[in-house]
Amino acid sequence: MTRPGTDAYPLRVAIIGSGPAGFYTAEKLLKQNSVTVQVDMYDRLPVPFGLVRFGVAPDHEKIKNVTRVYDKVAADPNFRFFGNVDVGTHIALDDLRQYYHQICYA
Repeated sequence: MTRPGTDAYPLRVAIIGSGPAGFYTAEKLLKQNSVTVQVDMYDRLPVPFGLVRFGVAPDHEKIKNVTRVYDKVAADPNFRFFGNVDVGTHIALDDLRQYYHQICYA
């Protein structure tokens, strides 16, 4: 069996949660030079960034600027975001296990 991590057979990782922890995890995975990684991110909210988007006051612009880093991660061709998906309700964890080599809760 071929080991995942090549261009022809990328390591497939699901990240559950699209807040800072999820995006920094995705960034580290996608920057790996030794393996090719495909990251799919799931969140129950329709849009990414978690509390950075919804929980930080508008007058804290410096903190909200971190979303620029997340935008760069989201622009990677090996990254996909799936919003409005509640893992455990809309899709079972066992179903995800069939499609991913690793699942990370962030």
